[in-house]
Amino acid sequence: MPAAVASHDNGLSGIDHCIVGVRDLEAARERWTALGFTLTPRGRHVGWATANYCIMFPADYVELLGIVAPGEYSAGLDVALAGQGEGLMRLAFRSTDAETTRGALAGAGLAAEPVRTLSRALEAPTGTVMPEFRLLHPDAAATPGVAAFVCQHLTPNLVWQTQWCAHRNGATGIVSYAILAEKPASLAAGWARLFGEAAVKRDRGRLAVETGTARLEFLTRHVLAERFPDVDLAAVRPGGIAGMSIRVEKLGTAAVCLAEAGVACIRTDDGLVVPPEDANGVALALVETS
Repeated sequence: MPAAVASHDNGLSGIDHCIVGVRDLEAARERWTALGFTLTPRGRHVGWATANYCIMFPADYVELLGIVAPGEYSAGLDVALAGQGEGLMRLAFRSTDAETTRGALAGAGLAAEPVRTLSRALEAPTGTVMPEFRLLHPDAAATPGVAAFVCQHLTPNLVWQTQWCAHRNGATGIVSYAILAEKPASLAAGWARLFGEAAVKRDRGRLAVETGTARLEFLTRHVLAERFPDVDLAAVRPGGIAGMSIRVEKLGTAAVCLAEAGVACIRTDDGLVVPPEDANGVALALVETS
């Protein structure tokens, strides 16, 4: 399980996970399994319309989220799928204490809803278990340029299990998220407030934020097109998370998995890109990094 040490007095210690909204949860499970990822057993959010499968790494994870009980509370997933389609919808920042984070945000003049506890029934092979979380939804100004919330794990030992972190394609973790921004530099002050000035790097058409886990990269449309060449990202709107980069041990191993899945990946100087149509709306870059 990831280390529970925050580097800031606001309790934040990086990006915990991302949410990929999907229309057909079981079809998404089959798709990402074919890409070479190991998926957890299904989790059903207690009292909500949603369920998930997760792709676990030692420090973070990807959550495939779908609606399995139409008509119940879906936290806006139904609206998002209808309006923007499948893909990366929001990020969850990890907190060691959600109440501490809420207090720090309030001290900075940023409103947040009360902390809520959520559990999900995880259908593990040894029997159903109940991971629990505390969730905090702050005002949009707290995470400028991207939709996000805060997650505190109460039972991390149930979520991070060794067998779920081994992937056939050699994936070991998320390197970065690519987010479309019209003026990336204008977002710098907000992120420096959360992670410190040293964590924020400005470049032409790009703002990078080192969070402690995966890196946030706010990119102009031109730079985004360079990051994912030959990928149609015309439908991505400012604030949209167009894609993510995942670290793999060997590109050759990943390439074999993609070929077996019938995916015509795009080769770049950095690695392999799986087009959005083959990954539930996510432009997925697989890269080798030290």
